Amino acid sequence: MKNILIISSSPRRNGNSQLLCNQFMQGAQDKGHHVDMIRIIDQNIGFCRACDGCVRNGGTCILKDDMADILDLYQKADVLVLATPVYFYGISAQMKAFIVRTYPIWEHLGKKDVYYIISAGLGEDIVERSLGDLDGFVEHLEEYEIKGKLYATNVMDAGLVKNQDIYINKPMKWEI
Repeated sequence: MKNILIISSSPRRNGNSQLLCNQFMQGAQDKGHHVDMIRIIDQNIGFCRACDGCVRNGGTCILKDDMADILDLYQKADVLVLATPVYFYGISAQMKAFIVRTYPIWEHLGKKDVYYIISAGLGEDIVERSLGDLDGFVEHLEEYEIKGKLYATNVMDAGLVKNQDIYINKPMKWEI
């Protein structure tokens, strides 16, 4: 059994990337894994102030919000799933806020298997253009393997993913 943490940055409860997160979670639970899903929009997460207080405080951020609990779950996870819609050729603001708020532990991001779940209103090329922030974050992990990338493209309206073919970037290993 693995501990899986899904970071869902969809601002829509029934958005396309959120629906894919729900399916990923169900599949992992069906295989006996423990899954925590964090919907960033439902959390109280402030923006990083770039004050370096966390550096002076031994990795504890000065902001007293939900991020400390999320970082605890993050550090316990064996598998990290980063899910985001693409907005203006980039990841969502919610995902970017999460990534930046990992700064207190940036030297201790650990070893993780990683999956990406991405939805976009346009084609696959927009997804590829948006991966820089996710890749840049993951490359700071002490050790990682990107196990899979799941793309839902041409899904502008919430829920369209239900009727859409999903592109799975190869090679990948979806076995968790």
